Amino acid sequence: MRFIAGLLLLIAAMLLAPRAFAATKVVFDIDMRDEIAGGRFDPSKDLVGVRGGAAPLNWGRSVVAPAAGLGREGWYSVSVVFERIPPGGNVPYKFHVEHPGQNDPEGDWESGSNRSLELVSDEVRVSRAFNAPGAPISLSRAGTIERLAPLPGNFVGQRPVQVWLPPNYERDTGRRYPVLYLHDGQNVFDAAAAGAEWQVDETAQRLVVDGQIQPLIIVAVHNTSRRIDEYTATAMKYEGNTRGGLAPAYARYLIEQLKPSIDARYRTVPDAAHTAVGGSSLGGIVSLWLAVHHGDVFGAALVVSPSLWWDDEFPIRDAQKTPLPMSVPRPKLWLDMGTNEGAVSIKQLRKLRAVLTARGWAGADIGYLEAEGAGHDEGSWAARVEPMLRFVDKQFNAKPGNATQQSPYPVDARPPMPKGQGTY
Repeated sequence: MRFIAGLLLLIAAMLLAPRAFAATKVVFDIDMRDEIAGGRFDPSKDLVGVRGGAAPLNWGRSVVAPAAGLGREGWYSVSVVFERIPPGGNVPYKFHVEHPGQNDPEGDWESGSNRSLELVSDEVRVSRAFNAPGAPISLSRAGTIERLAPLPGNFVGQRPVQVWLPPNYERDTGRRYPVLYLHDGQNVFDAAAAGAEWQVDETAQRLVVDGQIQPLIIVAVHNTSRRIDEYTATAMKYEGNTRGGLAPAYARYLIEQLKPSIDARYRTVPDAAHTAVGGSSLGGIVSLWLAVHHGDVFGAALVVSPSLWWDDEFPIRDAQKTPLPMSVPRPKLWLDMGTNEGAVSIKQLRKLRAVLTARGWAGADIGYLEAEGAGHDEGSWAARVEPMLRFVDKQFNAKPGNATQQSPYPVDARPPMPKGQGTY
């Protein structure tokens, strides 16, 4: 038995150990012969390349692949070196065609969902046709994860919900647990949807088993095709259409349908001091909105890479002007942004922090991080899940009476920051 236990510990250590290679070179070989034959790609004019969710790839500009050369007509090849391996080693990507000189700024993306690139050695080769499916994604899950049947869509559309249960949940039947609700739940536990994941299950499992945080329940709420609408509190013109404004309806779904269902099914501590919400990008601004407007339900929020540009910085103005009831403790807020998300995004996050500080948030009320070299992608967010979980753990386990007194009065308006390219 001792030998088996030791062997299992050795295997676990090998799986969790840092990669021996410092960088990975990926060669992309793109077969465009069907696109050429179908008239969708003109070799004399058009360009094909790769975009993705981890540096040096990004979603806004392609790494262009030149023609492969004689004997390989119709093939295009380019090498990309990933100096930083994202957590889990998965990078979401797609091939993309551009038509220079044409009025087609978006170009042509591959159809379907993101493909996933697994950086499993110091050199990887991807060789496939444009629009072909990618290699199967290796799913990795830690702990017990239950998938719940969708609730009736009384306020917003139905959606899957997954629930991560902490170690010993089934055995420790006398214990009740705080709950963290996360948006974009399809990206929280595995890479099947977006080609990369947050690795929340692996990180939470490790921190709980090591005794670094107290056990908690994590509820991953999937998004829908109306994500932009449900994660924003106001409407605006976006890509030629009026979008947004359904955050109040989404809040009713969370508060009146999902949370009561979770509290009834699992052994939770249902009060606001033991309930948090979080998300990234648009999920970040809806988390902020939920904490500010429903602090009696959500006592803390993870505001990760928030899309503060939405509707001329409405999230900042809302945090600045919304009255806060004196009877409700101030919600604790984690704020972060990657330095590679752009100077405007960093300025907006600092502006939000200044607004909150002027309203009385201070000390343990705010966690703040400008993540050096991090972008707007799942790999970057996965890299800081640990400090996020440590932050909510402190809020869940804070001693009563430590909350700072809040001011119900809004601060003076500040001049708006320059608008930048928004990402969500």
